[in-house]
Amino acid sequence: MEKNKNESELTNKVINLCLLNSIEESELYINFLKNQIELDKKYIQYLEDSKPLFFRRKKLKEHNKEIEEYQTKIKNTYLKIAEEFEEIKKIQKGISE
Repeated sequence: MEKNKNESELTNKVINLCLLNSIEESELYINFLKNQIELDKKYIQYLEDSKPLFFRRKKLKEHNKEIEEYQTKIKNTYLKIAEEFEEIKKIQKGISE
């Protein structure tokens, strides 16, 4: 009986350790995503600073399309961050149980 109790406690500790490691990995991934957003924002700023003149309509249209693509990319990255936070919440809930 004592051996089963010790094994059960040890198993729970190992599972909690794995869950904590998973949380750390999620936090690192979130930091990576934040850095990606910052790079994308800086690129958008670069694009806005190098905007073609209004009479170059084709270039301006391509330019605006590229900005929109990066804005969409940033939005999707924020959604990924939100998903990671949800995963962390689930993991923390599992640890507390």
